Amino acid sequence: MNIYTLLGLIATIALGLYAVRFYVRKPKHLLFTYMQFFVGTLFVFSGAVKAIDPLGTSYKMHDYFSAFGQIGLSNFWAAMSDWSTPLAVFMIVFEIVLGIALLLGWQTKLTLWLSFAMLIFFTLLTGFTFLNGYDWKQFFSSGKLIFDEKNMKVTDCGCFGDFVKLKPWTSFYKDIFLDILIVLLILGKNKIQPLFSGFSRNAIVGLSIVCTWAFCFLNYVWNLPVVDFRPYKIGNNITELRKEKVPAKTEMIFTYKNKSTGEEKEFSMSDLNNLNYDEWEFKDRKDKVLDPGIPAVINNLYISNEHNEDITDELFSDPNYSLMIVAYKLAKTNESAFKELNALAEKAQAKNLKVYCVTSGDISIENFRTKNQTAYPFYTADETPLKTIIRSNPGLVLLKNGVVKGKWHYNHLPTFETLQKDYLK
Repeated sequence: MNIYTLLGLIATIALGLYAVRFYVRKPKHLLFTYMQFFVGTLFVFSGAVKAIDPLGTSYKMHDYFSAFGQIGLSNFWAAMSDWSTPLAVFMIVFEIVLGIALLLGWQTKLTLWLSFAMLIFFTLLTGFTFLNGYDWKQFFSSGKLIFDEKNMKVTDCGCFGDFVKLKPWTSFYKDIFLDILIVLLILGKNKIQPLFSGFSRNAIVGLSIVCTWAFCFLNYVWNLPVVDFRPYKIGNNITELRKEKVPAKTEMIFTYKNKSTGEEKEFSMSDLNNLNYDEWEFKDRKDKVLDPGIPAVINNLYISNEHNEDITDELFSDPNYSLMIVAYKLAKTNESAFKELNALAEKAQAKNLKVYCVTSGDISIENFRTKNQTAYPFYTADETPLKTIIRSNPGLVLLKNGVVKGKWHYNHLPTFETLQKDYLK
C-alpha cells in the first residue's frame, strides 16, 4: 500500500462517516464539513494503527531522540529516550481523541488549535529527518545540494506504525498538506456544527480517552499486539523473507581533480582507461545506484554464537521444532519470567527440541545465566530486529524450518503440555 492508496482508503472511510452525518443532521457547508471529517478520520486511523503496537511507536520515538542527540543537548534527549514509551502512549491517545473530538465538533476552537500544534510537531519531526538526507556541508562549500537517503537518521516516519511504512519525504509532504487543511478549518471554525448534546460529546470524548489508553495498555503491557503487521508474524517464513528478491545494480564512480584548473569531475570505470593521470588527481570514490532492485524484507537479522560466528541460516533451517527466547535487553528484561521459561525449556530439551535465547548482549551474558540458572545457549544479535521479532522482553517464539508457528508474551507463556497438544504436531 502506498500513500495514495492509504489516503484513498481514509477518504472513503471519511465519506462513509460523512454520509451518516448527513443522514443524522444535514450540514450547512458540505465541502467544509467533509474536510473536517477527512482530517478527523485520518487522526483516528493513524492513531488506531499505532495503538495496536504502542512499543513500535516508542521505538520510533527513541530513534528520533537519538537523532536529535547527535546535533546537540545529548543528555536531554537521552533522558527523553527513557520516557519514550509513556510519551508514545500519550501521543497515540492524544491523536485519537483529537480525531474523535474533531468528528464530534467538541470544543471546536481548542480541538483545532491542539490539532494544529500536533501537526506542527509532526511536520518538524518528518522535516528534520527528510532534510538530513541533504549534504548541507557540501552545499555551503560548493553550492551543490545533493540528497542521499543513507544520510537520514530515521528511515521511516512511523506515522502509521508498521501498517504502512512511509519515507520521511512522503510523510513531510503529507504533513504539509494536513497543515494547510487544519489552517483552513481554523479560519472557518464557525462553520463546524457540533453533533449531539454537549453532555453526550463530553461523555464520548472522556470515554475515548479511557478506552484508548486501556487498548494501548493491552497491546504492550499485558499481551502482544492484537494484530501483527511485522514480517515476523505467525505463518511467515523467515528464511524466505531474508532472501534478496532482485539484486541492486551499482556502478563505481571516481572523482578526480584537475591539477591545473582545480576542476572536479566524475568518471566511470570505463572512462579511466582514457584518463591522463598527469593532469588529474584522485579525490574520492563512491557507488552510484543504477537500480535499487528489491531488497529482502528482513535484511538486518544476523545471529552470532559465542565465537562470533553467523549461525542465522543454521537456526532457521532447522527442520524440527525449536524454541527461541528473545530478550532484546537483559538489563531491562523481566527476570522472573525466566523461571517459567527454564521449566518449559527443561521439558522441551528432554524431548530433543532445541531451545536458545537471543539477546543484544547489553550486559554480561554469563553473569545473567548464572544468576537465573539458564541451561540453554545464549546467542547475540542487534537489538533492532529483536525488538521487531516480538514486542515482549522476554518473549517466546516457536519455529519450524524457519516458519513462525507461535509467539507468546511473558505474561502468557504456554506450558510444554499445551505446546505438545496444540502446536507440536
